[in-house]
Amino acid sequence: MVRKCFLRCLLDSHAPIALTHNVEITVGRSKLTKIKDQLCSRHQLSLTADCEECFVEIKQLGINPSGLDGFALKKDVTYKITHGSKIEILLNQFFHIIEFEPPPDGYDPPRTSLKRKLSDTSESNIKLIKTDTMDIQECSESKWEDIDKGEVYIYTAKGVKSSKNIAAFDMDGTLIKTKSVVSKLNIPAQVYIATGKGFYRKPATGMWNVLAEMKNDDITIDMKESFYVGDAAGRAANWAPGKKKDHSMADILLAKNLDLKFYTPEQFFLGHSIANVPMIQPEFIPKDVKSAPFNDRLVSSEQEILVMVGYPASGKSFIAKQIQQKSSNKYAIVCRDELGSWQKCSAEASKLLQQGKSVIVDSTNPDLESRSRWTSLAKDKKVQCRCAKMATSKAHAQHNNKFREIMKFKHGIVNDIVFNTYKSKFVEPKASEGFKEVLVVNFNPCFEDEQAEKLYRMFLLEK
Repeated sequence: MVRKCFLRCLLDSHAPIALTHNVEITVGRSKLTKIKDQLCSRHQLSLTADCEECFVEIKQLGINPSGLDGFALKKDVTYKITHGSKIEILLNQFFHIIEFEPPPDGYDPPRTSLKRKLSDTSESNIKLIKTDTMDIQECSESKWEDIDKGEVYIYTAKGVKSSKNIAAFDMDGTLIKTKSVVSKLNIPAQVYIATGKGFYRKPATGMWNVLAEMKNDDITIDMKESFYVGDAAGRAANWAPGKKKDHSMADILLAKNLDLKFYTPEQFFLGHSIANVPMIQPEFIPKDVKSAPFNDRLVSSEQEILVMVGYPASGKSFIAKQIQQKSSNKYAIVCRDELGSWQKCSAEASKLLQQGKSVIVDSTNPDLESRSRWTSLAKDKKVQCRCAKMATSKAHAQHNNKFREIMKFKHGIVNDIVFNTYKSKFVEPKASEGFKEVLVVNFNPCFEDEQAEKLYRMFLLEK
């Protein structure tokens, strides 16, 4: 087994950096890390991974301090760190984590309370007035705790009281910095930090649910009087002179999911209006998805090959199983995800056709080349060939994929590269390719219970 080591940005602002076994790598201000801060040296940190023993030697080279698990490093001193160690390329900034793939044998994610800086986080998602490091060290009764095996960390400062009115802030990179907010308001803070990408990550409402259901002493939150402030609002480029577009819509979509009042930092702190600010809208609105009756035309009385076309997570497998059931198993399914290659799918399809079965080809089939294999096979076997193209858009399919990830279904999770590759290859299927007809099939949602449907109807994507 070959183990690999990566330095991963906890905000996913760049691709993971591979740390090759026994090769010194330097990181700092560069296009690779997307760090532009002049206080960060181009060679800020030295990293040397030992992929056999599962540790990394780290050394600060730059003049300004870096951080490790919440503590400042000393220049030119070598530290030995392990899987899960969190690095601040500059102290309190540019948070990364060391990850071995696969993790070291016997590794168990930490579940103990953390006594570390609030900035040491993958994403400080919902922040109920975040405090600075000095406050944490001075509050002897303050505490860290974790939820769901470290999926969420919660910092509660001394003096925090439950309330029906919640003022929630996400302060990362916003106009007003943490220290000025805390010193100005002079109230205790509670902080919620999501370390993963599941239900606890914005715009999903997992962290808010923890607050409302577990951490507010059974006091019902008044959603009309509470509010949320965040900078990921979907503002288009040049929303103010020279301003870049917002990096995502996660904050405003979280507020929409909760039906909570939302403000940008400029609105809340400076009183600016966003009435004339150009706002990017989500490509997919989950609440608009409607159930539709099964299209009986998908089942043919003639033996055939039915070629599915559509993005990953577009609903192809669900439709294929419906066809199989509606036809009393006259159709059989060949799936590339299960068999591994189109050649194996073709061989299996040939056997099934010889047995008198019709065959559903459950794979993406975006282009002429992938579809021509099946029209050719149908011609050789003297059976008809039809195409069923899913109408599911890319954004809708990505939403379905995120829903699967949160629900922890057995489907493999698909990354954006796969979606983009499908889009670049896609050619609209036509009857002239050798299909008797091309049917357009709408996605038809089906849920195990009301809770699953409620989650599905939320915004789950950050953009």
